[in-house]
Amino acid sequence: MIKIQPIVKDIVEKDLGAYLALTEGYMNMSSYAERIKKNVEDLAKKPATITSIVVSLSRLRGEFKKGKPLIYDIPIRNISTKLPLTEIGYENSQKFIEELESLHKDISISQEDFFITTIGTAEVDIVCSSGLHENILKHFKMKPTIVTHGLAAVGVSFSPEVFSMPNVFFSLLSVTARARINIEELVSTPTELTFIISEKDFTKTVSLFSELHRKVNNNGKK
Repeated sequence: MIKIQPIVKDIVEKDLGAYLALTEGYMNMSSYAERIKKNVEDLAKKPATITSIVVSLSRLRGEFKKGKPLIYDIPIRNISTKLPLTEIGYENSQKFIEELESLHKDISISQEDFFITTIGTAEVDIVCSSGLHENILKHFKMKPTIVTHGLAAVGVSFSPEVFSMPNVFFSLLSVTARARINIEELVSTPTELTFIISEKDFTKTVSLFSELHRKVNNNGKK
């Protein structure tokens, strides 16, 4: 016989809003039970009462509370910024890779410049300081698939220990997701995650991570 509890757990874990509401204690369990009742019955292949689903939800809340949170405040050390940036995309080919190898010989890139290359299976993406983009376009003989101006980078750095914590990127992405900020690119190292965004979202993004930085630091001083 199929039990109700694992079915309810599977439904909740696939519903981020419900998962957060349940673990944070603001879910109306009766209302949510009514909402998922038919789904539970279809999966269990038997009738289910609102009471039994609510009991399952109550037990799950205790189970989830014992585990590590899905989203939590990441202890940010510093925030760095770079702008304006330009994104240039090319089709991935052997010819392009050969020209990419000589790029640094033809173009001088300083420590103050922003330059990142991502080689995918079908395309290669370059995000660079806008002052470099004309020289990059001249270097490569092929036509780019995309050129996007008006971008900015907001990087958050943390200690090496943070990188091994579960859901670090998810927690940081939730900061921008809740504010409906579109992420053009993500660049990561073991101690930093950099968000490539539109310049129009730059001030808002810096403000959000500055608020997180202050919150974490103030909590640490208590």
